[in-house]
Amino acid sequence: MSDSITAAFINACQGPLGGVEVLQGRTDSDRKEVTDWIARFEKDIVPLAKALNDHLETRTYIVGHGVTNADLFSFVKLHEQVSSMTRDGHLKRPHLIRWFDLIQHQTRDLDHLVPVAIDLEAPELKVVSKEKVAAAPAGSTAEEKKAKKNNKKEAKAEEKKAKKEANAAATPVAAETAAPAEASTDAAESSSSAPAFNTQKKEKKVKAPKAPVVPAGPATPQPWQIDLRVGKILKVEKHPDADSLYVETVDVGEAEPRTVVSGLVKHIPIEQMENRWLVCVCNLKPAAMRGVKSFAMVLAATDDSGKLELVDPPKGSQPGDKCYFGEWKDESPEEVMNPKKKIWETIQPGLHTTTDLNAAWKSDEGVVHVLHTERGNCTVPSVVGAKIK
Repeated sequence: MSDSITAAFINACQGPLGGVEVLQGRTDSDRKEVTDWIARFEKDIVPLAKALNDHLETRTYIVGHGVTNADLFSFVKLHEQVSSMTRDGHLKRPHLIRWFDLIQHQTRDLDHLVPVAIDLEAPELKVVSKEKVAAAPAGSTAEEKKAKKNNKKEAKAEEKKAKKEANAAATPVAAETAAPAEASTDAAESSSSAPAFNTQKKEKKVKAPKAPVVPAGPATPQPWQIDLRVGKILKVEKHPDADSLYVETVDVGEAEPRTVVSGLVKHIPIEQMENRWLVCVCNLKPAAMRGVKSFAMVLAATDDSGKLELVDPPKGSQPGDKCYFGEWKDESPEEVMNPKKKIWETIQPGLHTTTDLNAAWKSDEGVVHVLHTERGNCTVPSVVGAKIK
């Protein structure tokens, strides 16, 4: 992809995606990291595809918590390579392809690049039982199958005819047995010697009840589909293989606590993480982060200066308390959000903190729905207008 196409694409994105300042990075460290990634992708991009896939395992965007020039530059440079990948190639780079599809979705209205079809759903395997394989004769032809079918039809017809004749023969027998006592002994003997037919009707087989129809989800992702719960950290330690990650044991109201991996080392001292109350996303698909599987995600708010604060549940909360937006108290969230439906990716951009320091979600129509439990609102200590992730 030529440099002129790349420059034109990035310039076209500046207005819709937040302006030059945002795309270059919000903080000095972000701006440096954006520059470093662009410099790397100006070289040979083939080996960097794997490196970027690994980098995006624990991130939505390449740098920070929003789209930057690093995402746009890399997206253009990788477009031809991703376009030529087979479906197996996409499945081998799931984090890279998930990110690529997100950037493609955010820039699709610009019509600069041809969309790439993405499908990360694993194919279903149809297993044929050994009995069926053994029962099928080798080299059976269509004619043989047709002959077998006709033979079955003829056999059923013969059986039906025999039953009909048997029922007809049973009628005089029933009449003779009901005759008066004055009937001759020979007639009685004749009737008693006649074969007895079972005239009872066969009992109908009781059909198994049909499985209940699972109602389809909403046409567009909704915030109530996210399973948000109050959690309490029981234990926290640094990740053995990643300096920026904590490994937390969190009670979210279940029989066993969950293991949660969070990139908070640079923002919150470990002493402040101990026995901490949190709001957790509990129905994301579990993901391995540097060898440790994470079964939930901690909600945190970050302002434009890079200051990060955890979202706090209201006082008096208990592990497992349901957190919900606005009036969506009685809705049932997804058991596990399907990554293909992009529920989290669609709702997350609307998550923010209000001037009252409440955590909230803002709809496309501009309606603000505050996050709360039955005990009160979920809040942050000080960051206003911060993005929640």
